[in-house]
Amino acid sequence: MTGDVVGRNIWDVLSDTRLPEIIDRAEPVYNEEIHMSGKRIMSSRIPIVMKKKIIGAVAIFQDRTEAAKLAEELTGVKNFVDGLRVQNHEHMNKLHTIAGLIQLGKADQALDLAFQTTEEQEHVTDFLHRVIEHDAVSGLLMSKIRRGKELGIMVEVDEHSCLRDFPERLDQHDMTKLLGNLIENAFASYDTVERDTKVISISIDQTEDVLAILIEDNGSGIEEEMIPSIFDKGFTHGKEGGTGYGLYIVKTIIDKGMGSVEVTSSIGIGTTFSIEFPMTIEEERDR
Repeated sequence: MTGDVVGRNIWDVLSDTRLPEIIDRAEPVYNEEIHMSGKRIMSSRIPIVMKKKIIGAVAIFQDRTEAAKLAEELTGVKNFVDGLRVQNHEHMNKLHTIAGLIQLGKADQALDLAFQTTEEQEHVTDFLHRVIEHDAVSGLLMSKIRRGKELGIMVEVDEHSCLRDFPERLDQHDMTKLLGNLIENAFASYDTVERDTKVISISIDQTEDVLAILIEDNGSGIEEEMIPSIFDKGFTHGKEGGTGYGLYIVKTIIDKGMGSVEVTSSIGIGTTFSIEFPMTIEEERDR
């Protein structure tokens, strides 16, 4: 839509508008998807009432791609909710098994399973809190480990991992978005490949000068010629339901932290993301 539209008849600007209908019916319409200039737009139209009379209406338009981006930005919240859902699913399965054993008169086996479940959870929780000194990040990793169990994917965090501080320009929100999107990308790599053993390996190594993050999967892999494009906005690599913002957000965070990324991948073998951030930015430190 170009040019000055002020004062023009709405039918001349938007030939398929329903705004007059909103005025006639005096009923608002919220979050309706429409097509405008070849784009998918989210539209809300609300009548304006003054002294119990309809005097007009207002229409609000939002590019749907921006809504998708916002949804990806909220990945931390989504991860938290997913974690709770998976945890509840796990607990219900365990409880049903324990209840069944008790009904079969096998109380000893029921107790063994109950203690085994508790010990496994405590071990993982204690390990993550010991090596990752930020609750938001350790909580994210815990939710991904549980999510992996639900999907039949083993998510491993290297025992020598360490995260004490964040790089100078980044915070816990950046780190959870970066890790969350990378791990979700790894989960998606198994959508089109069969494996007896599916493994995602995560390593976080920190020195005084550098934070290094390594995420490997043995999923479907990425064609070599596609690798330069995977961080582009809207790139989905043929994934159903993908928004094309996950890896774009990852690259945005890498750039924000003045970091670097290297991607190696082989079709049918898997993909490795290797990311490094300087802990301090030289030009800022010298000011």
